[in-house]
Amino acid sequence: MVDHLLLAYVHGRLRQIKQTGDFSPFGNVSVIAVGDFYQLPPVKGKPLYSSQVGVDLWCHFSVVQLTTVVRQKDSVFAELLNRLRVRSRDTPMLESDVHILKSCETGEESSALHIFPTNRKVNEHNLKQLCRTCPDPVTIEAQDFMNNRSTGKLELMAGHHSAALDTSLEETLSLGPDARVMLCKNVDVEDGLVNGACGTVTHIQLRQGDSFPQAVYVKFDDEKIGSQRRKKRSHAAVTCRLSTAIDPVEEKATKRGGLRRQFPLKLAWACTVHKVQGLTVDRAVVCLEKVFAPGQAYVALSRVRDLSGLIIMNFKEKSIYCKDTIKEALDRMPPFLIEQPRPSLDTPTLSVYLMNVQNLSRHLVDLVSCTQHLQPTCIAVTETWLTTHSSLDGVQIDGYSFHSRPRALCYSSSQPKLLELQALEHGGVGLYTLADSDCDILQAPDLDLECLVCLWNKFNIVMAVIYRPPRYPNSLFKQNLQRLLRWLNPISDTIVVMGDFNENILTGSSICKLMGSKGFDQLVTQASTEKGTLIDHVYVRSRQFAVECAVMPTYFSDHEGILCSFRAGGDQGQLEELDRWFEVDDVEFEDIEGMFEDDLD
Repeated sequence: MVDHLLLAYVHGRLRQIKQTGDFSPFGNVSVIAVGDFYQLPPVKGKPLYSSQVGVDLWCHFSVVQLTTVVRQKDSVFAELLNRLRVRSRDTPMLESDVHILKSCETGEESSALHIFPTNRKVNEHNLKQLCRTCPDPVTIEAQDFMNNRSTGKLELMAGHHSAALDTSLEETLSLGPDARVMLCKNVDVEDGLVNGACGTVTHIQLRQGDSFPQAVYVKFDDEKIGSQRRKKRSHAAVTCRLSTAIDPVEEKATKRGGLRRQFPLKLAWACTVHKVQGLTVDRAVVCLEKVFAPGQAYVALSRVRDLSGLIIMNFKEKSIYCKDTIKEALDRMPPFLIEQPRPSLDTPTLSVYLMNVQNLSRHLVDLVSCTQHLQPTCIAVTETWLTTHSSLDGVQIDGYSFHSRPRALCYSSSQPKLLELQALEHGGVGLYTLADSDCDILQAPDLDLECLVCLWNKFNIVMAVIYRPPRYPNSLFKQNLQRLLRWLNPISDTIVVMGDFNENILTGSSICKLMGSKGFDQLVTQASTEKGTLIDHVYVRSRQFAVECAVMPTYFSDHEGILCSFRAGGDQGQLEELDRWFEVDDVEFEDIEGMFEDDLD
């Protein structure tokens, strides 16, 4: 029900909030839009999947198809609804589907929510039920106000606005005890008092000598709704302790500034299909007469959890159809989850998931969500933001052992630049290793690097995870990186150095060139951040393993995840080339260190 105009408002507001100087979509904020084009389109505007003249913000979105049905647990009913959802006008329904739906056309009377396509049918049913349930209803006339041109003040009108098109508040509202009602606008979102919340009137509080009530008390179907308001007004003399006081509200009613004061309620024995979109009920009576829009019948039929709660009035096969162009529009959208070629997992295999988490404590649940289906052997994290005083109990993942190296423990040099880094907040690295894996965390010498080193004994792979802060001087970092490589060389023939290096390979990287000169291949080939930069690197030097890396989209960080898979058996030509690098004399490292020291002087 969102149109292009509303999306443009969201874009404009986010640009204001973020103060972006360019025209980046949504102020460079990640936007997740959840919905179903096969349901009801916007009432007035054009749906997002339709072509847009001028700026088309929807073209920046990619799509993920969700396949798990949550509302209906009955597989027969759920599969039937899935077929109805995508049925075109000229596609005949399965005989079995027609039989199931006709079996719901029982003709029995029910007090359950009635769902109609049109307002006229809704009003007829509501008035019928009001007369049956409330023999002496209270009629509440809205108080309409208009501007006095002489004084400029709002004055109460004797009647009502002739065309109050800008308000959801009723002109005349008839209520009584036991009347079924629904909130027609948001009152208190945090307290659950939102548009569409349903309940039953228990009491109408009147002032002596005033025909306009002071409050209408409603017992909502969900006891949590209005709980905070009930605590504040517990002294009110109401027969039902779970009733919530609903006060009158004011809303702009006309384009000329006219105002309406009324209770934000409407009768709800029956509702239109548009009003129940998003609602879940145990029982409902659905009328399919005078369906006038694609998706309308599907939305109405899918409100109930199972077939036993569904009664159908005026079943018509032709009423159930979708918009044919929706499938074409969805097929044109780029997929969010791109099928990455996964390596053939010949034994032995090691898999590592690398991620800049930007606050591990805050994003632990998100990290688990992104990795649980991958089941990596190891999860390497940068920018953990943990300190020496952080409790590690709150960042554990079931089945893994966690090892942390906070920033404060990573620097021992007296150089001013490194002392500045040590005093800064954030940073830090960590490793999650499978609890039963044969690996050791190695105690590296003082390298002045935010670094953690792990040796996988079974595979004879040594791996270092690194975070380089943006303010770390590049020449000094490369000098200390050389010291790390020198220390790693005798440990294993397979060396992996990965992490966030804060240097964009796509525009040139001296770090990448340095690692390449030492026989390492950098295996990440796509941008690793939302800004299109490739600053998360994976460097591998190996005789025994072929390694593949895939960039995995994430939702909680501006960095993507990187999945690395190691398969026994490397390329023979690469192995011969690597032989040269394992014969490097230590003098070469001394010469390089001296060169960097000269630069620093």
